[in-house]
Amino acid sequence: MKKILCSFLCLLSLSLYGNAEIDKWYESYPFQNPYDATIIGSSMLMTQGVSEKVPKKNYEIVTREQGQLPENLWNHTKFRFSLMKQKKKAPLIFLLAGTGSDYNSLRMELFQRILYDAGFHVISISSQMTVNFIASASKFHVPGLLEEDSKDMYEIMKKCYQAVEKEVEVSEFLLTGYSLGATNAAFISKLDETEQFFNFQRVFMVNPAVNLYSSARQLDNYLNQVTGNSVSNLEKMLEALLTKLKEESKNEYTGLTSESIFKFFQGNQFSDAQKAALVGLAFRMNAIDLNYVSDLLAKTGVYTKLDEHIKKFSPMLSYFVKIKFGDFGSYVDKVALPHYQKKLGEAYSKERLIAESSLHGVQDYLRKSPKIVVVTNEDELILSKEDLAFLRATMGDRIFVYPKGGHCGNMFYTPNIQVMLNFLKEGVFIHEK
Repeated sequence: MKKILCSFLCLLSLSLYGNAEIDKWYESYPFQNPYDATIIGSSMLMTQGVSEKVPKKNYEIVTREQGQLPENLWNHTKFRFSLMKQKKKAPLIFLLAGTGSDYNSLRMELFQRILYDAGFHVISISSQMTVNFIASASKFHVPGLLEEDSKDMYEIMKKCYQAVEKEVEVSEFLLTGYSLGATNAAFISKLDETEQFFNFQRVFMVNPAVNLYSSARQLDNYLNQVTGNSVSNLEKMLEALLTKLKEESKNEYTGLTSESIFKFFQGNQFSDAQKAALVGLAFRMNAIDLNYVSDLLAKTGVYTKLDEHIKKFSPMLSYFVKIKFGDFGSYVDKVALPHYQKKLGEAYSKERLIAESSLHGVQDYLRKSPKIVVVTNEDELILSKEDLAFLRATMGDRIFVYPKGGHCGNMFYTPNIQVMLNFLKEGVFIHEK
């Protein structure tokens, strides 16, 4: 089995280096533009010695009874996840996906290979914003309140482990995630302090969102700035993109997903505004699903009629026309806020909802917990200057801010991987002086 650390045997631990040395290492980082980094770097392995193939097994846990979900969600009565297990006793790490990403997405698979080669059992968990999670694992089907989401995620993580615990010998439990998965990790770790089911020893947060709402709105705006928030302009953009994708693809059918959008970007030239729009478009594809599925399951009646019987193969076009490429802001205003006002009372405000989708709610815990560290970037696309200042003030010497990388665009860059593995394996963390 290849070990990712083998390429570093001739080097001193990265923890001996200061910022000047890291800046020198980043002179070789291939993406100076944060949009290039976000789109290409987040899907590209930029290190040597990682196995091409590793043993992975996919699982399904029955979480809903037949008939409990609408017929068109018949294939989401089971929660899906994967396990990569070592042949001997080893630490087990839960890997939490970024916003709207499945457990088997490209970025998750790259992380899985890295972590498996480093000697970990790996259980991969989809984002709470995916259709499968919303349908099969979410209690209220309306994700976004991070404390509630963490309860849902913690429960399904327990079920996932219980489904495989006879197959793995575990020495300790660890937790990591990227993007929204990193934000989730903070809340899940805090919950575990009380529940003590896993007793996580170390938690590594990669490019977390500080406030889910403000980060999502920033991604919404990247697209809106190019389309003028016009449905017709967005339709034209999608038509042009689909035509180009079909021309460049060898497949008879090309689906428009975040990964196909990012792949398309690599072979074409765009302005920064267009690059930002493609980042926003990838996020918008997830937001459309979020609007529809949450409305359907929570019965908010925005896009689907409350007494409507949606069949297994009912056409979806009419619903998507109603959604009109709805963004995350639409989801909050039309689905999430009315749902929680009905559940918690009319006095429940949008301001409170936004506050409860933020790391500010666990600031004291983050400040005091030595087992949690954060890595992010100076040019992070989803953080404001205030967000970055909050992370620095909260984490102190347990945060490292890389000079480049955009949003998750350097997760798989050699120095970043070494920092991650040093911490997860040894508890050693490099930080700014």
